[in-house]
Amino acid sequence: MNNAEKPMAHWCIALNVECPKCLEYVDLTGTGDFWEGMKIEARENLETYCLECGHEFIVDCDFG
Repeated sequence: MNNAEKPMAHWCIALNVECPKCLEYVDLTGTGDFWEGMKIEARENLETYCLECGHEFIVDCDFG
């Protein structure tokens, strides 16, 4: 099999949470500064905000 025949795999990473204020289900990886200095690991007390209503809150991230 040559390189032209190999399929390409693409990463798809999401960090989903329900906003405690508006109850919308959001992917936190879409926030503007989420990836800045980020390592993919379990974290506690990650400061974030809802992409729908702008509410700021703190989450714990786990690989559940």
